[in-house]
Amino acid sequence: MDYGELATEMLKKTGAMMKSSFWPKKASAFMHGEMFILNFLGYRDRDTLPSELSAAMSTSSARVAMALKSLEAKGFIERRVDKGDRRRILVTITELGRELVESERKEMHDKMVKILTELGEEDAREYIRIVGRITEISGKVFNTCC
Repeated sequence: MDYGELATEMLKKTGAMMKSSFWPKKASAFMHGEMFILNFLGYRDRDTLPSELSAAMSTSSARVAMALKSLEAKGFIERRVDKGDRRRILVTITELGRELVESERKEMHDKMVKILTELGEEDAREYIRIVGRITEISGKVFNTCC
């Protein structure tokens, strides 16, 4: 078996999937930028420091500050001074931000249901199994595991 050829084919297929109209806009948004921040805050469901967001996103504090300013202007987050340590700023998702996150999650979920339904039960289960293995192995290869 030529794993080099398979790797080339996998990269082509993955690239084609990422270029489809659904993937780049929605899936990428959940992994980067403002939607990542809202998703992170929504799952965390507690006050968060901008430095924690910066670490989670692997990005600069300046980039996070810019995103937070934009999200605050849109009413999706609130920033306030920590009463216990006035040097710290705490970030919280607003109800409007939660509604946006839930709406986006539902849309992604519904589209994934359609994709998996089209695959059929056996292929859908196999796809999920293989993606899990690829994720596990990728973590080892790129030293991001455990």
